[in-house]
Amino acid sequence: MRDLPVFSLEPSVICCDLCNLESEIGKFAAAGVTALHVDVLDGAFAPSLPVGIDTFKQLAKKTDLPFDIHIMSNNNPWFIGECIKMDPKRICFQMEGEKNPAGMIRMIREAGIHPGLAFSPETPVSSAEEFLPLIDFILLMRIKPGYAGFANESIKIDMDAKIREARKTLDAVKPGMDIVIDGRMTFDDVPRLLGLGATTFVGGSRSLFSSKDYSANFNRMKELYLEAM
Repeated sequence: MRDLPVFSLEPSVICCDLCNLESEIGKFAAAGVTALHVDVLDGAFAPSLPVGIDTFKQLAKKTDLPFDIHIMSNNNPWFIGECIKMDPKRICFQMEGEKNPAGMIRMIREAGIHPGLAFSPETPVSSAEEFLPLIDFILLMRIKPGYAGFANESIKIDMDAKIREARKTLDAVKPGMDIVIDGRMTFDDVPRLLGLGATTFVGGSRSLFSSKDYSANFNRMKELYLEAM
């Protein structure tokens, strides 16, 4: 079977058994996962704080898998600085409420890390048009930040249309830029969203963690991804 791009199917670390993180990550590494999606929350920007940043720092020392970090915070300078210490491959932060996106992007880039921007469902990618030439990828949330555990949480945005429009917008700036999709990802979503222009999928309870057989889950998702490519 062909290889996947490094950033393509990323298990969300906060969906792991948090009492056995090292073991859980080892299972995904054995299954063939090539990157980890790390959600860093401050408990204020979003009503959730499943894992503290010091736990992620310890985890970074116990795995060779690259971190793809998604910051959801009201204090991006501090959190970006702390995340840089983990030597991740990529860092994105939420656009909402950030008064100096260019400064945050520069901070990430100067650390030798790929910078990105993350958007809540209601935030249009066009709101960050001036910053798109400065980044390497975007992340589109399909659920409000911090609400992954709320089964009844729903949004009224046409996310398929948003992904399609984002692909068009990005290709006019930097053709082929990665579009990460985060939230409520199912196996069946993969081929459809790839067709719309998405490139990377964060897997949670409805896909990569849908059963304890992480290898089977990953291989199923991988097959769908490669077939759709």
